[in-house]
Amino acid sequence: MLNEEFPLRVEAVPAARTSEWRAEDSFPPRQTQAWQLLFVRSGTIEERCDDRRVLLRAGGLLFHQPGEVFAMTTAGEVPPETLRIDFYCTCAAMDRFRGVMLHAEPAEQHDLNWLANAANELFDPAPAPGKPPVIRQELPFGAMQQFIIHLENLLILLARRCRRAKRPVARVRRERRQAALVEEARAYFSENLEHEVKIDELCRAVGCTRPQLQQAFRARLHRTAMEEFSAMRIEYAAQLLARGASPGEVASQMHYCSGAYFSQKFRAATGHTPSAYRRIQQGLPAKRQNKQQKAKSESKSTIAEGPQKV
Repeated sequence: MLNEEFPLRVEAVPAARTSEWRAEDSFPPRQTQAWQLLFVRSGTIEERCDDRRVLLRAGGLLFHQPGEVFAMTTAGEVPPETLRIDFYCTCAAMDRFRGVMLHAEPAEQHDLNWLANAANELFDPAPAPGKPPVIRQELPFGAMQQFIIHLENLLILLARRCRRAKRPVARVRRERRQAALVEEARAYFSENLEHEVKIDELCRAVGCTRPQLQQAFRARLHRTAMEEFSAMRIEYAAQLLARGASPGEVASQMHYCSGAYFSQKFRAATGHTPSAYRRIQQGLPAKRQNKQQKAKSESKSTIAEGPQKV
């Protein structure tokens, strides 16, 4: 029966864990005894939900209902981080979460981040692969109550959203997928600015095809993925130059094929050679003065002084 004052109460949390996974990690199928919240903090995973499999990217979350068989396999080359919370809740309000996949909104991130940080303070790692984590023997006063309060607040926020939101139309779903794909690709770029990333390498890392990747970048940024990566590399190179690194050092550190090629790319993007940009950022004088300007300056200086007396 639905209690109007307390429509959603968590009765117990038998297991919770924030886990970092390596590429190609997985764990075998296991049946849930309670509800389970799964949140992907970073990377991409493939999650089994009984007979179906879903791909969850960073920010995605779903619920496994009691008795459901689940398993996980990492996807892509970016090591994912996940939060899993098993909890007992018999309230009718939980029905709206059955079979639903969501993407965390800013209002929900506070509780999700708090729960992710607190989970490993309450529970020790699983004793064996595929087994649930174990609650610690000694906990700070009120620690589990705090955990349940944050979990209940998160569930209330999610329940409100599930109740008011209709299933987005195909266009909205596509735009969300594209935005998530671009965000994940740019994160991969940021981690690999010091060497050339190939398009196939990127597709494997984010778990998509080349047409999907290019379509997402053209729709969201109006440029190709490699054009975005080139721009990010130039921006990083500019930061290194501004800190005092020489053009040769930057070209070598970022594995450009030659200093001349780096200079050509940098000048095309910024309008300055790497050397000139470095001098400008450090407030150094120009390397040499234009001959015409120098002659004009000397002429003005002579006129200002006037004829010298003999």
